[in-house]
Amino acid sequence: MTRWIVHSQATFKALHALTIYEGKAEEPHKHRWQVEIRVGAKELNEEGYAIDFHKVHQLLADAVSPLDGADLNRHEKIGHPSPTAEKVAEVLAMGLAPECAKLGGRLLSVSIWEGADNRVDFMLE
Repeated sequence: MTRWIVHSQATFKALHALTIYEGKAEEPHKHRWQVEIRVGAKELNEEGYAIDFHKVHQLLADAVSPLDGADLNRHEKIGHPSPTAEKVAEVLAMGLAPECAKLGGRLLSVSIWEGADNRVDFMLE
């Protein structure tokens, strides 16, 4: 059971165009994407905290850095079949989950905002 949840956020700007949206391809357009991860821990360590905030944030920063300024349609894992917010969340989650485990935590979710108002959550079970 997770008792403690550490949150971290990062942003990046990237271009994308859904390959099929309402029956046709979208025009390429840019978004400011925001990412939030939630990392859970069962107990506090000997120093009294669950997981080091700075290390969690560095993991997230390292994960989104290659996406900043990128064309997500050309990204090897995100671009196919279509570079959706859901695909961004899934790809980031698969890369971050083992790294969070090395810190002694468990990645619980990855949330992606495509612009300011639209968010998708990828929940790990």
